[in-house]
Amino acid sequence: MKFKLKHTAPIAITIGIFYFLAFNHTPPGTECQSSKSPDGLYIAQRCLLNWVPGGNSKYVGRLFNANSGQLVAQHTFATPVPTILWSSYEGETVLFAVGDGDDDATYIPIPPSTWDRLLAARPRL
Repeated sequence: MKFKLKHTAPIAITIGIFYFLAFNHTPPGTECQSSKSPDGLYIAQRCLLNWVPGGNSKYVGRLFNANSGQLVAQHTFATPVPTILWSSYEGETVLFAVGDGDDDATYIPIPPSTWDRLLAARPRL
């Protein structure tokens, strides 16, 4: 019995890690707002995930290819000041919050990183 239990824990941990990395668990959200990029190549969407009155509500920011509609990047973040702002300051980005300092989750670089694209390609559960 010890032999089986000894090997079961690492297998369960491996399956758990695979499950969380291989599938997109982010809910669709509500109160979604969208904006097309100035060059027309992308569509940004921001959706509310969890409302916190007077605090940092939780949101998801998504970036889609405007031609195909394919999701190319997605970040979750918390902010009291949500927005969608296309910026070209120090490289093109789409911002989903204003005044949150260094939180990398509040913006997506354009074009999205390879890692963002890989995460966005995961199937939704």
